[in-house]
Amino acid sequence: MSNLVVIVICLTAGLALQRLWRLPENTAQVLNQYVINIALPALVLAELPKLSLNTDAVIPLISSWAAMLLSVVVVLLLMKIFHWSREVSAVMLLLVPLGNTSFVGFPMVEALLGEPALPYAIIYDQLGSFVAVSTLGMLVLAYYSGASVSPNLLAKKLLCFPPFMAVLVAVTLMGREYPIWLYEGLARIGGSLVPVVMVAVGLQWRLRLDRDHLLPLSLALILKLLIIPAFLWAAMSSLQVTGLAAQVALLESSMPAMITAGALLASHNLAPRLASSIVGYGLLLSLATVPLWSMIIS
Repeated sequence: MSNLVVIVICLTAGLALQRLWRLPENTAQVLNQYVINIALPALVLAELPKLSLNTDAVIPLISSWAAMLLSVVVVLLLMKIFHWSREVSAVMLLLVPLGNTSFVGFPMVEALLGEPALPYAIIYDQLGSFVAVSTLGMLVLAYYSGASVSPNLLAKKLLCFPPFMAVLVAVTLMGREYPIWLYEGLARIGGSLVPVVMVAVGLQWRLRLDRDHLLPLSLALILKLLIIPAFLWAAMSSLQVTGLAAQVALLESSMPAMITAGALLASHNLAPRLASSIVGYGLLLSLATVPLWSMIIS
């Protein structure tokens, strides 16, 4: 419960700072850079080596890609039915499959399932969502914005991303114990992720609603927060896949749209108001739907 209180307080503080004080426009971006380059790698190095390489560790990885591929198929069908513009199609192809599985996912998973769940959440995010946004996401952006991207650039972005580099290092350290001073240092730095990132989310929150985008907005929110996790839950139930790893995978699949993907769409001028609406309203609704999914799967 205390973790949920931290989330609400820091999110509210970010919203208040956005509306009441004139901070530099890049404040949220600076906070996000701290999280990406320092706090998140520290959290990965502290928590991921605790995970033993067994069949449970595969569950979040498979679930992540299954949820994203299912989302892409559904969006492609909707694109044919509703004949959306290139801009709207790009937004739906990025924001429905890609969830906010780190910035929002890590705090919510820790708050609802406890600290032992974090290593599974890291696998879901770093080997699923992050790899997808760095590869398939960049290809979608390039195609719909008329730009070009090379395989070398994709590989460089992936391998030079600090949290992903931390994952590669952490995998080699599995089964080993840190000196207590090193673990505590990494854990304290990683512990700053939740308050810092929720303040940054509050600073970036935009809820501008465009009536022309009401249909894709509604469909994106329903798919992201309800339909896709429901499909994954039904599949796991039928296959009798249970345990903490399965709970983490289901909870991560119910996270709202990825803030980073929304920012990328805005930077390419691909329906930025629709993208910000999906991210903002999704985050607001997820404060109710994610705990609800936690109650269902537990």
